[in-house]
This record gives sequence, structure tokens and C-alpha cells, in this order.
Amino acid sequence: MRKIDNRKKNLIRDKDLKRRKSDLPEKKTEYEKQRTYEEVEQIKKDLRNYAKSSWGKLWIQSNLLVGRPFRMQRGIEYAKDHHRIANLSINPGQIFATVQGTAPTPYRVKINFELIPREGWEKMLKILAKFPLELIELLEGHLPQNFIKIFEENEYSLFPNSQNDMKATCSCPDKAIPCKHIAAVILYIARVLDYNPFLLLELRGKSKNEVFNELRLTASSESKKDFELAVEAEDSEFKYNVPKINIPELTDIQEKTPIDSYHLNFTIKKPGKIIETLENLGNPHNLESKAFGIVLRAIYTKIAARSYEMSLD
Repeated sequence: MRKIDNRKKNLIRDKDLKRRKSDLPEKKTEYEKQRTYEEVEQIKKDLRNYAKSSWGKLWIQSNLLVGRPFRMQRGIEYAKDHHRIANLSINPGQIFATVQGTAPTPYRVKINFELIPREGWEKMLKILAKFPLELIELLEGHLPQNFIKIFEENEYSLFPNSQNDMKATCSCPDKAIPCKHIAAVILYIARVLDYNPFLLLELRGKSKNEVFNELRLTASSESKKDFELAVEAEDSEFKYNVPKINIPELTDIQEKTPIDSYHLNFTIKKPGKIIETLENLGNPHNLESKAFGIVLRAIYTKIAARSYEMSLD
């Protein structure tokens, strides 16, 4: 009986060993290891190059240092599909968005950022008041390297350090941080920052209006003129310099000039295929999308044609 029992035990043990071996992943060949390495390096490259600006790339690098490469690859695919990301909201200290995954209901993504404390902003604004040219560059959609350095030297980096702990949540079943939905939102925001780097300050607690309103109060008398010029330049984007004529002067001209001598010397040209205005201006700064140019030309052509028809009436 003991011999039979031992045989049974040996059979059970052998079966258990075989089951365990089958559960273990098969060892990859050197070729498979090389292919995996190349795929991972390509994903990292795609992540770095997803943003167009240097600060957009820094944003991705600081937020997506952690995370499995193939999960990040899915994040890139989701970010490229603009129909997946909706309800995007950027507020001081938080980004919120919904991301459409495989489930019928979109997943809710929240990414939190540490705010610069009040005393920290007071310190930073006093320092920034000495760098009006950097702020003008920021208003023009460019983030100077010196501006980034100013914050880092004062231990208030504009870019979060998520290597140890990323303060983000997603309602999807994947509990890993970042999941592909969080990664998609981070990448999507990188493209937004390409054109509006001022959002980095808003995420740390101050909007553009708040920054400039407080700088007006803290700037020295020598710097105030520079800030006024910077704000005027921002506000006058769609204003034009129109010659001013005083009312008495205009009245004198009208009284001295007979009505019959007024002539309007201009002709209305029928719109052609070449749009000189767009040819001269080109696409907006930092915009590389050909689709935008095609849509803009179509709109401009319709408006020009309609304006010409109205002028004939």
C-alpha cells in the first residue's frame, strides 16, 4: 500500500511540475529580444517626438518617465484619435478629460499638479518683473529656456517630476499609473502647450491675466513701461493704426470742399485662384498641419466671392 501511495504522490508531483513549467513564459531568443528592444526604443522616440516644441517634449518626458512602453504606444494611438478625448478642462492644479476606451462609457481622467504656494508666487513674480522680454516671448507663444531656468533655480519647476509618484486617476479597470488613457491626455496636452505654453503657469496656480495684473503692481517703475507695452501688444492683435482727424478740422474741410469734387478712386477686383493675402501671411506660427491651410483657403475663397457679389449689388 505504501508503494502505491508513493507512486500516486510521484505522479501528482510530476503533473504539478509540468503544469508549473507550462505556466512559465517561454524564453525569448536573441532575435526576439533584439526586436523587442527596437520596438521599445521606437516607442520612446515616438513619445519624445509627439510634441513639436522643446517645452512640449519636456512636458512629455517629465510626465511619462514611468509606464510600460507598449501601454504608452496605445496612449499615442488614443491621442492621435481626437474623437476619443473630450470634455477637456485645464484648471489651476488639475487637468480633467474623458477618454473613450473599449467600453461604451468614456473613462474619466484626472491629473493633479502641485500648486506653487502664495508666498512662492510672490517671490517668483518679483523675480519675473526683472525679465519683461521673456514674458513678451511667452505671450507670443514661445517658452524661453531662461524662463524655465528661473523657476528651476527657485525650486518651483514648471514641469512636474512624476518619476516617483504621478498624481493621476482613471476610472478604467487598469490600476497602473499611468494607464493608456492618462498617457493619451498627457500627450494631447503636449500639443496644446506647443501653441500656448502659458498654461504651464496656470497649472501651477496663476492664469495669464493674474500674472500680468500682479506684475503691474510689483514691477519697478523702470519695468512697468515694458510690461504695459507687452500687454498692449497682446491686446492689440486685431487692432490697426487709423489716422485721427479732429472734428473741427474735419468740419472745416467739408465746408471748403464742394460735394461734387468728392471722388472714390478704387475698383473692386474679382477674386482669382491665387489669394495674395494668404500667400503673403502663410500659415500661423507653429502650425504645420496642411489640413488647416486647406480649410482656411476654402473659407477665405467663399468670403471673398460673397463680398464681391455684394459689392456688385
